[in-house]
Amino acid sequence: PTEGVDFTTYLARVLASVKRNWYAVMPESARLGDRGKVVLQFRIMHNGVVPDAEPALVGSSGKDPLDRAAVSSIRASTPFEPLPPAFSGPFIELRFIFLYNVPQNAQ
Repeated sequence: PTEGVDFTTYLARVLASVKRNWYAVMPESARLGDRGKVVLQFRIMHNGVVPDAEPALVGSSGKDPLDRAAVSSIRASTPFEPLPPAFSGPFIELRFIFLYNVPQNAQ
């Protein structure tokens, strides 16, 4: 529940940070055409921190370098900005899907 708070701008900044860090750690195998899909779930606490045990690997690509790069992109992005002050919840929970050389409509 978002409590009516508009997270559009906040989530756009989260996505931009994760994407920038993901591209920075993209494995060479992915640049050479390795394919896979990684699904991660994580929480952003009110202060912007992702708990140490997260992100959780919900769906593995079956290829360690691709999984590691996706996880690293989240960890390198934390802490994020604090959650919007109008939101009183303790955290938001997100699920990110990382596609390596897989068409978005093929997920």
